[in-house]
Amino acid sequence: MTMRSTVMASLALALAGAVWAAPALAQSCNDDMVKLGTLHTAEMDAVNNLVKASKGKQIQASVFCEKTKGVIETENKMIAYLEKNKDWCGFPDEMLDNLKANHVKNLAFNGKACKVAAEQKKMQEQAAQGGGPQAQPLPAGPL
Repeated sequence: MTMRSTVMASLALALAGAVWAAPALAQSCNDDMVKLGTLHTAEMDAVNNLVKASKGKQIQASVFCEKTKGVIETENKMIAYLEKNKDWCGFPDEMLDNLKANHVKNLAFNGKACKVAAEQKKMQEQAAQGGGPQAQPLPAGPL
């Protein structure tokens, strides 16, 4: 066997290995995304169940803040996985773009709930110490 035929045989074996590995790679990528998607769905279900259980009543901001943190965490994991493996796994750009757009909305919603929860906690602590928010005096004099 010549050097050229040895190289060609090695190249053919490598390509054959890549062809055999491609379905396994695609399956691995798919399996990983299914696992992450299942976690995300479970977190979203927890939030949706909280909303359903409230039966239209206002939900405590602190409870909502905590419940939505799981959604944020799983979205962070999904985004990191897609960014790292997008080309390798062949994920379309739209998939990552859509996930990022939804993530921005969920971050904003979670941020608002957590901000309100922090403000409520601060007011409760001040009230417990007897230094609750003081009413502003009404303006005096002619208007």
